[in-house]
Amino acid sequence: MTKEASRLRADGTIELTGVKDADGILIELSAYDIERMGGVEVEKYQEQRRRQIAARSAEAEELRRFEQFQAAFVKEGGTQADARAAYKAMRNAEAEQAAAFADEAARRAQLDAAMRVL
Repeated sequence: MTKEASRLRADGTIELTGVKDADGILIELSAYDIERMGGVEVEKYQEQRRRQIAARSAEAEELRRFEQFQAAFVKEGGTQADARAAYKAMRNAEAEQAAAFADEAARRAQLDAAMRVL
């Protein structure tokens, strides 16, 4: 049985089924789904699916990065529990630095805009 991403309701409206693949991502649209749904709905669905794939990929990369950090941390004599705390502290420091850069860029943009007005 083929799983469909959409179905036609008795009242003639299209309903998304929400069926997901083994990774928890919305299934790909079939040609039948695309025909049934129409352009705008297809684009919205595909964008949602792209966001899910990107989020899953980012989660996997973050896990890989943590596992690599943890292995190096333990190899150097730390514990796995301490590795988690150290990794969290490192990520918080990275976030703080990124926020500071963003704040500085926004401040400069605001100054540039003010200077153009003068």
